[in-house]
Amino acid sequence: MASTHCCHSQHHSALDCIDAVIRKRSADLEKHPHAGQTRAWLLKELGSVLRDRFAESKDLLDIDMAIENHRQSLAALESNHPLRPSLLSHYGFALRDRFVHSENPQDLDDTLSQHREALELLTAGDPDQWDVLRNVSGALQHRFLATGEGADLDEAVALSRRAFQLHPTSRDSHQLLGELLLQRYQASRQQRDLDETVEVHQQCLDRRPDDRERVSIVNTLAATLLRIFLETEEELPILEKAILLLRHARDLPLRPSAASLVHVNLAVCLRTRYQRLATCQDVEEAEMLCREALHQSESSAVRQVALENLALILIYQFQTLGQSPKLDEAISLLYAHVSSTDVDHYQHTPPLEILAHALQVRYSSSAKDNARDLDEAILLLHKVISILPLTSHGRYRAASTLALALSKRFHHSGSKGSDREVSFLHDAIQLQREVVSTMDHSHPKRREAVNVLACVMGEKYNHSRKLEDLDEAIALRREALSLTRLQHRKPTDLLNDLAHTLHKRYDHYHSPEDLKSAVSFCREAHLEPSDSTFMTASLLGKLLSKQYDLTRQPDDLREAMEAFAAAVIDESELVAQRFFVAQQWAHWADKHGHESALEAYGAAIGFLPSLAMLGQDLSSRQAALTSGSDGLARNAAAVAIREGEFERAVELLEEGRAVFWSQALQLRTSFDDLRLRAPELADQLQMISQRLEQDSYRGVSKVMMESYDVALAAVSETQSRHLRLLGDEWLACLQKVRCVEGFDRFLLPKTYADLRHVAAHGPVVILNATDSRFDALIIKAPGTKILHVPLTRFSADTLAKMRAHCGDACPRSRGDRAMGWKDKVESPETIMKKGLAKLWEAVVEPIIRALDLKRSASPPRLWWCPTGSFSSLPVHAAGIYDSTEGESVSDYVVSSYIPTLTTLLRDAPPKVDLFKMLVVIQPKSKGYRPIPNTEIELQKIENIVGNHVLVRYGLPEAPALVSNVLSEIPSATILHFACHGIQDSVDPLVDEQDRRSALNSALILEDGPLNVTEIMKLSLTNESLVFLSACQTATGDQSLPDESMHLAATMLFAGFRGVVGTLWSIDDKDGPKVADAFYRHIFSSVGENSGLRATPNTAEAARALHIAVSKLREERSSFLRWVPFIHLGF
Repeated sequence: MASTHCCHSQHHSALDCIDAVIRKRSADLEKHPHAGQTRAWLLKELGSVLRDRFAESKDLLDIDMAIENHRQSLAALESNHPLRPSLLSHYGFALRDRFVHSENPQDLDDTLSQHREALELLTAGDPDQWDVLRNVSGALQHRFLATGEGADLDEAVALSRRAFQLHPTSRDSHQLLGELLLQRYQASRQQRDLDETVEVHQQCLDRRPDDRERVSIVNTLAATLLRIFLETEEELPILEKAILLLRHARDLPLRPSAASLVHVNLAVCLRTRYQRLATCQDVEEAEMLCREALHQSESSAVRQVALENLALILIYQFQTLGQSPKLDEAISLLYAHVSSTDVDHYQHTPPLEILAHALQVRYSSSAKDNARDLDEAILLLHKVISILPLTSHGRYRAASTLALALSKRFHHSGSKGSDREVSFLHDAIQLQREVVSTMDHSHPKRREAVNVLACVMGEKYNHSRKLEDLDEAIALRREALSLTRLQHRKPTDLLNDLAHTLHKRYDHYHSPEDLKSAVSFCREAHLEPSDSTFMTASLLGKLLSKQYDLTRQPDDLREAMEAFAAAVIDESELVAQRFFVAQQWAHWADKHGHESALEAYGAAIGFLPSLAMLGQDLSSRQAALTSGSDGLARNAAAVAIREGEFERAVELLEEGRAVFWSQALQLRTSFDDLRLRAPELADQLQMISQRLEQDSYRGVSKVMMESYDVALAAVSETQSRHLRLLGDEWLACLQKVRCVEGFDRFLLPKTYADLRHVAAHGPVVILNATDSRFDALIIKAPGTKILHVPLTRFSADTLAKMRAHCGDACPRSRGDRAMGWKDKVESPETIMKKGLAKLWEAVVEPIIRALDLKRSASPPRLWWCPTGSFSSLPVHAAGIYDSTEGESVSDYVVSSYIPTLTTLLRDAPPKVDLFKMLVVIQPKSKGYRPIPNTEIELQKIENIVGNHVLVRYGLPEAPALVSNVLSEIPSATILHFACHGIQDSVDPLVDEQDRRSALNSALILEDGPLNVTEIMKLSLTNESLVFLSACQTATGDQSLPDESMHLAATMLFAGFRGVVGTLWSIDDKDGPKVADAFYRHIFSSVGENSGLRATPNTAEAARALHIAVSKLREERSSFLRWVPFIHLGF
């Protein structure tokens, strides 16, 4: 009786079809209530259909019912009935299906019992003997995979040999025996098993020279040869044989599906050879073959395999060649596949695993290591584990990968993570201990599992600082290395891992033996040819640098610096990793006074634009710069100053600071000069820049660990990839521009020959602060040499005290204009006075004397360009204020601040004939205290500025709505905001440690915040000046002082030439006073007879603030009321 379980109707689901068959079989069964052959057969058929439904539904009730039907079918026949072997076999199949789902060992034992009994009932020569032998072999193979019991595998091999002898020409006979022999080789490493594996598959091919299934046999043999190569790390000939077989198969007459499978298998072999030989032709051909199979094959299974291998090829190209678009394409392809495919079946889990792998690769390659990719990878791996059977080898692999990902996620959060983040580490340890516990010492995968557990335990040590955790990690590393050598595999990576872990114990225990062993293992790894040369060189550099600390042997230092340099110039490695190693090189070279220090710093700074590349959104660019970049430019400048290279010091400071703004401003560069020489190129570059800037403002989705939508993640990935591709287009276009005569340095870091013109309007003083030295570099005029003033009276201790003085004296940060004070024994006034005096004596006075400046009623302009900790100090207010004989900065100069020198290389604010002034006040805001003096502030401005040029918002008849204010800004010349300000507000969509961001800063208006990014989006051409009469608008991020991440700097980027901002909270009643004096000056400075209605001269903004603050001081106001007002820009 034939068994037909298919349904031809296209209007029913698979389950509907199966249910219809079940109803029919049940009805047939009711017609035969008595025991006998017919009932036994019908029971078997019903059991088989229930197995089919279980395969679709995964409902255990279905498989339980199937097993019961098969059991009853046996009971309906006498023990010697000729149909009994067939019934026993089907009973065994059902028990095996339940084992795969439940992993109950008894089901597996019962499966084997049924197949054994079936075999015993068959007589020699029975035509079913071959099938039943294969069934018993398969059951033994299943039990071996579940338990690792070698006797089961030996018996399976013996039985498959019997089956092979019964049908020596059968492809299935060859395939089963070959597979079992290969598994036994993997378990026991007996060369004879490996040799016989190849021989069995080759015999199958030789015995069927004209068979139409020859292509399938070739595929099987090639796949076997590849597995042998990968498992044994044999020499290339075995892989070359697989490639030759597949190339020959391509010449055979092939069906499209068979051709696609050959293409995919050949691509896999070529990819593998590329990983060994790095022959670009191999990887290019492999990529082409996969793309052909992906687009031409009608088989979904072949398409999936093609996709998986294409993704792996693209990922590997990124890892070896640094081609970012390749990785992005791999991720996009995988997202598209998993979002459009039912991935809840174990056969569809490989794309999920590869996607998780790709996301982890991208996570590791980013400077900031944005956790978004890692969180998505973790969620994908959780899904994979939930789908795969408990005893599946794929599940162990996924669990190990997840354990590593969880460990990295904990590392990302820092050693003092929240309880939720610490749970990542605990889960990783538990997962990997379970994986290792399932593998005895002979298990072929124990090496990888043990090494992953070592990684996780190393991370646990980072958290616990307990030596026993580190000792366990080292013991596991040694075991993994021992297993590697027993398996005759290349030990390079494990040697590096062991050296790294021993180095960690040296840092804890300071045992020279640990350091000596680490160096020895690293040197051994260095001698091995591998893909890990970058890792080995960078680790060797660090180890030898520490060894030099002990030995003071010049050869150790020389070799360390050479190793660092070799790693940094390795272009096959990711930029983020090279940047990290360049920092280490710079640190050790600087520490030991090595001649390569300046070269190392230059290399590290040169990587910064690539880390914060324009093909990222604004938040990602800013986040990338928090990855250890702070202090880099300052330390580099200190080395250059130490070597007397002052011009180089200035170049390094300009190139390595405010990188976020420098990158962003490139998109607003004028292309007029380029258009005269290469108009098409200029148009292309301008189009790309506009699209880049527009798209970079989009938000970044937060990955929610509680719920994950693959489709939404795919959409987000598409948007991100689009932006990265635009970034690549931008870089490619820049390379073309730099080939145009006269444009070879277009948008490259400025040389000192360009930067010296910063002093065209007055002296510029760069204040450089490092842990080792403090210096001032003065550019007095474009044609003069740089004046170096060592600040020898300044020290790290002095700086700490000064910051403490200023910090203790400052009002509490309330984000508003109301003053609040910190409770201290000393009054804030006394504290501030002491701090300003120290600042004068140690920093400012030596600079004033070096410039030979004199006191003046109308002092000249001077620009301060502070770096590092100097950025948080009120240098403009330094002075001696406790006597009538005292002196201060304002006696000698009118102070302005600039975040970078490039700020002053833009055009000066023009003197305009027609202008518009926009004034926005917000006396009351929900959730904030009232600031009623803003209304008086507006009145003061109205007394100065003509009504016909004044646009006002914040009045009952004209509320300060965000949309209205934004619409007015592009046509305004001067902006004045008198409202609450939010600096570094919390962004709930990013990790806690990344939440502070000037990009989240805002001015609070009637209907909500006016975020600074909304202003940055505007195309501003007329804007000369913005007055931010709010609080803390020029307070930078202490974690990134050199990036000038505050509201005032953002306004400079947006296009304003000058900004008035505040360092801390200001008194509400001072707003009107300062505004009145400020605007009276700039509106009366055009000419003596101009009066107060004259067109303003915004170039006088700094002097206007100088005068306004002087008047506040004349009222004997507190330091804390006048010091916070500062001017930035022109």
